Amino acid sequence: MADENDVLLELWKGQREEARQMENQRAALTNIVIIVTAAALGFLTQHGRLGLPSLGVTLPLSVLGTFGAVASAKYGERWAVHSGMADRMRAELGTRHPGLNLPSLIAANQVEHREEFPRSAKMRIWILWATLHTAIAAAGLLLSLWIAVDQLWLA
Repeated sequence: MADENDVLLELWKGQREEARQMENQRAALTNIVIIVTAAALGFLTQHGRLGLPSLGVTLPLSVLGTFGAVASAKYGERWAVHSGMADRMRAELGTRHPGLNLPSLIAANQVEHREEFPRSAKMRIWILWATLHTAIAAAGLLLSLWIAVDQLWLA
């Protein structure tokens, strides 16, 4: 029978793997959104003029960007759940094995990291990804508004 430390270590590994899976899913979603966005913008550029039929591209682009932003935020939240649980389990392992000196190693690493990267250490990566998706949604919305104004109100 495995002892408690082995069980705790396996649970820690599982939580780290779940956190990694959230980031992998976010990356896959973002790659798809970027490819679809590039194709949509290429399609619009190829046609040269934005007309009412272009709304069939710009409106879904806005929806896709919005979905990407919401999904990125959700992936960030799920990552935080799993990463936080793994951190708690790691802290418990440090408590059970004081000779490993885990709390001081982690604290020293965090201090060094924050000194080396003072600005970026404060950033939350999911916010950057959600911002990218929001920009895509805004581009789709602005192009749609441009088409509406140009074709419906100025015509």
